Amino acid sequence: MRTCHFLVLVAAAALGCGTGAADPRQPVEPTLDYALFVRAEVDRLKVAEAGLQSAIDSFVENMEGYESRAVGTNKATYDAIYKAAQELKGLKDRGARDHQLRERIDGIVSLAQQLPAESTQPP
Repeated sequence: MRTCHFLVLVAAAALGCGTGAADPRQPVEPTLDYALFVRAEVDRLKVAEAGLQSAIDSFVENMEGYESRAVGTNKATYDAIYKAAQELKGLKDRGARDHQLRERIDGIVSLAQQLPAESTQPP
């Protein structure tokens, strides 16, 4: 009887029963995945209304360590975004007004628009 239960379990596993179904989503290339993440973070920064100060801190924190991410041929753009983010944080820390911060954020938005938004690999 034990052997019968074991064989049923082995057969079920071999047939793919359970939650191990294949993921139907297409894999995303790592450089695109990170670019989409940064673009989303920039969008979140741009629309920050009540918590602009904390949104800036969060954005800078999320950009730290970008050098170790898959940035592909866009390293110069990421460098520029990170530098602009550091300058934005410096302005915030020195007590700049919201309109000054938003002008800098617009510059970061322009830089982020240079990042890929779709895959360059054929399907």
